[in-house]
Order: sequence, then C-alpha cells, then structure tokens
Amino acid sequence: MWFLLNLEKLYRTTMQKKSLYLLMFLFLVIGNVLQAQVTFSGEIRPRAELRDGYFGLTTANQTPAFFISQRTRLGVQFKTSNLDFKITGQDARIWGGDNGFSLYEAWAKYKFSDAISVKIGRQELQYDEGRLISARNRRQDGFFYDALVLKYAKDSLYVDFGFALNNSQANLTGNTYAFANSKFKSFNYGYLKKYFDNGFSMSFTGIASGYQKENTDTTYFKQTIGTKLDYNKNKFTTIAEAYYQTGKHKDSRDVNAYFLGLRLGYKPVKGMNVIAGVDYLSGHDALNTNADYQNTMHVFDILEGARFLFYGNANYFRNIEKHTKGGGLTDFHGTLAYKFNKKLSGKLMYHNFSLNQAVLNTNNERLTDYLATEIDVTAKYQFKKGLNLILGYSLILPTEGLETIQNVPANTSENGHYLWIMLNTKLQSNK
Repeated sequence: MWFLLNLEKLYRTTMQKKSLYLLMFLFLVIGNVLQAQVTFSGEIRPRAELRDGYFGLTTANQTPAFFISQRTRLGVQFKTSNLDFKITGQDARIWGGDNGFSLYEAWAKYKFSDAISVKIGRQELQYDEGRLISARNRRQDGFFYDALVLKYAKDSLYVDFGFALNNSQANLTGNTYAFANSKFKSFNYGYLKKYFDNGFSMSFTGIASGYQKENTDTTYFKQTIGTKLDYNKNKFTTIAEAYYQTGKHKDSRDVNAYFLGLRLGYKPVKGMNVIAGVDYLSGHDALNTNADYQNTMHVFDILEGARFLFYGNANYFRNIEKHTKGGGLTDFHGTLAYKFNKKLSGKLMYHNFSLNQAVLNTNNERLTDYLATEIDVTAKYQFKKGLNLILGYSLILPTEGLETIQNVPANTSENGHYLWIMLNTKLQSNK
C-alpha cells in the first residue's frame, strides 16, 4: 500500500513537472512568435494554353489541345533575429482535374552569426539564372529540393554548400528509389559568388549528382564543375559560362562532357536591350568507332537547370541526351527586349537549334545537323505590384532531322504553335 501511494505521488509530481515544462515551452514559443515578424503570402496563377506542337511535333491528323491550369499557394513565414521558418501549401491542377494538394515549402533557417546560417527542409534553390540549379518556376507545381544548406554571406562574398538525399519510402532494407527514372537520388553542391567594384562578378559551382540505375540499389555519381563570369558596365553586358562533367552516367558509363555559353548585350536606348549568344552542349559522335569513345557518355546533362528560360519556350529540349538522340545541342540565339513604359514590356527571342555531333537514322545515314528554328514572343502588362498579365506565342519550324529524332514520319509534321496567357497574382502581408 505504501508503495502504491508513493508511486501515485511520484506520478502526480512527474506529470505536474511535465505540465509545467510544457506550459513554459508554450510561453516561450508564443513569446517568440509575438516578437517575430510574421509574413503571410498568397498566389493564384491561372494559365490558359493552346498547344499545337508544344513539347513535340504534331501532324495534320492531330487536334490541338486547349486547357487551363492553375497554381494556388498559401504560405506563412515567421522571422526573429536568428530564426526564420516558412511553410507553403500548394495546389497545382488542371481546371476540371483531380486535386493536386502538396507541401511546397517547409524549411527552417538558423543564423549562427551575421554571416553564417543553416537552412534545412523543403525549399526552393536558385543560383544565378538557374543554369544547373533552378526553382523552375515555369512549372505550375514548381520544383523543390529536400535539402540542408550551409550559408555564408559577408560583404560581396556568398558561399553555399547544399546536401540533398531522396527516398521514396522508409525502407527496412536497401535504398532502391522508386523515381530513379525521373529524379536524382542524391544532389550535393558547393557554390561561391564574388562581386567586384568594377561591374564584374564571378561564380563557381561544383555539383555531385547521384542517379540510381533503375530497379537497383546502385547509385552512380556525376561531377559537374564550372564558372560563370558577368561584366555589366554602362550599356554593355558580357556573360560567359563553362562547365565540365565527369564521373559516371546512371548506366555506369564514364562521363566526359562540357558546356560553353556566351552572351553579349547592348542597350542602345533607354528601355531597350539587345542580346546575342550561343550555347554549346557537347554530344556523342555516332561515327566515332573507337571502343573507349563509344563506352563514354559525351552528352552534357543540364541537371536541374531551367529549360523554358534557356532552350526555347516550346520546351523541345528538356533532356539533352534524349531529345537530341545523344547528338548534343548548339543554340544560336538572339533577344530583343523593350520596355515601352512602366507597365508594358515585350520580348522577342530567336533560337537556331542544331546538333553538334553526328546522329544516325535507322538506315545508318547521318542526319543533317540543323534541327529547328524557334521564335518566342512575350508581352507583359503590370497592372500594379503583385498583379500582372503575360501573353506568349511560340512558332517552331522543324526539319526532317528533328522528325527523325522524335520518331515522326518524314515530311508529315507541321509547324509548331504554342499560345498561352497567364495571370500572376501575388499578395503579401506583414504583421
């Protein structure tokens, strides 16, 4: 009896202490929240699209597609002097389609000092213009990374180290990834950017991306290293990029690939920007019979980089290996952008796409290198802060070589047309 009474007393004391600790914790949380800067954000982004040659060539007997999609996001962010976290829910759907609810962002950031912080959880990642690591905002569902990022930022120097690991479920044994065909298994990187006083900036990127061989537990890592140089002075802009890839392709072949890019910009009058450039993504020469060469992957992988921004709004070259049949891609492009007034701006962009290495057809005949011309036109009207309307049109003029790559019978494809209109509405409220 004495034992039971003492046990009951001990239980009551313990529960009282736990209740006290819980109450203290709640007061601390409430106190921090009350002292925190709270930001609520919302976004509704409907987009109507007419697709008649978007993503791939069409023929005369195919009917154009028309639909409306919508992105809806609602987020809340709490920020104190050294702690910051954000949660964003998202619904991305086709009008009339199934629900597309998901958690788009869920991250916490802690500042150890004014210069050093760590950010962990589901988050957007974007470096420079997103050549290799991008939030890919064109997608209605966006693109997030489940990652841990160490950050250093002081004066004109920025350094990030990121680590991401994907699993499709909590396995009891093994690490087979169910989405190995479409997503990385592991994504780890280092990024450094330095700004100088004379309009010059320089960034360095190193990425170790791991891709699993399908239906196996084996992950092969590909390493990408390179630099981006920016010079912006008066009316002139120069951007040069170079990246090299080595390591292993996910089919276990060695990798030896590279990317070279150059853009020259000039602003002749106020509001106008003229840009000319070339992107060179290495490919695999089907005519090279050397055994070592054929057992090496020479096609540059754009990883998680932006597609819509760099390789045409019609999105024909989302996967360079697949969509050039291994031949790689050369893109000569030019842009004319003009801001008519504070509200209205427009852009005209030209792409000339071609293979840079030999690709053979089913008869072992070499395809002509020239693939297609694409012309993209966009116009943007800014009603007010957080509300704008964008109209876009793309014309694709394909060749027989592109038909062969896309398995379309010769001379049966039509010119591609892609028309879209999108309303961006974003609201933000600080409390």
